[in-house]
Amino acid sequence: MNKNFDFNKAGKRMPYTVPDDFFTEMEDNVWQELKRQPAVKTKKDRTFMRVVITALTTTAAAIVLALVLNQGHSVGFADVEQAFGNLSTEDQMYMFSVYQDDIFINE
Repeated sequence: MNKNFDFNKAGKRMPYTVPDDFFTEMEDNVWQELKRQPAVKTKKDRTFMRVVITALTTTAAAIVLALVLNQGHSVGFADVEQAFGNLSTEDQMYMFSVYQDDIFINE
């Protein structure tokens, strides 16, 4: 391998070429195809879109409801400490060993 390679001496020539009006023609073809085809083609597509929109709306409403109902309740260190204290001794030792072996915390 040549260790004295100089990138400045390498050419900056593009290895690919396209005709001058290639991108303009491609854009025109895409727009013509989009104008020819409607966004929703069949009744089946409209039904599917209605189901998807209903599912997304229901999911968004559930998230908002969960946030509203959970408002005012936050988990603090005392809650975590109490939950850890409720574990058995074996579970506490396991959690502690996992914490000690965590590569992200112990770097």
